Amino acid sequence: MENFERIEEKIQNMKDEKIIKVKSSPFGSIIVIIAGILIAILGLTIFKGASLTPLLVVTGAVIIIVGVIYLVMKTSKNSGDYIYEPTGGKLKKYKIYIDTSNARKMISCITNKDFNGVKTIKKTMDSGCLMEIRGTDDGSIFLFQLLEYIPHDFVPSSPVIVLHGEDAKIMLDFVKS
Repeated sequence: MENFERIEEKIQNMKDEKIIKVKSSPFGSIIVIIAGILIAILGLTIFKGASLTPLLVVTGAVIIIVGVIYLVMKTSKNSGDYIYEPTGGKLKKYKIYIDTSNARKMISCITNKDFNGVKTIKKTMDSGCLMEIRGTDDGSIFLFQLLEYIPHDFVPSSPVIVLHGEDAKIMLDFVKS
């Protein structure tokens, strides 16, 4: 079995396709932290000695913790969105399970570059074959890869395919159907 590059690795190494990673702004998280601090201070100063003080302090502390968690998530190394520069479209992530009997048909469509054949492939709820797909809502670019379940993990069983134009629109129709 060949070792294929995963779709995430391929996107990170693609320079000619003009796909860039944009970090999310931590501004919303900072506002949540400030709101938590203000609620806690409100409980300690204005309602000092009232029965509302412990409730406001605990509520403020919980809001601060939630804000810190969001801040860490937004500023982590893997956070952010992939953007297709020519259109400014965000690459959305899709995972579609296909019947294992259709896996050979899908690989045939990939090798023959006959993406019209993708339309006939049936989707299932759960299976040993998974299509991992990234694409824009306008169908300007789509990347997809077929993965097979080998105990404990899905491993790539095809190279990452990059589609533009009509082929990308066919894949968009397949994803939306």
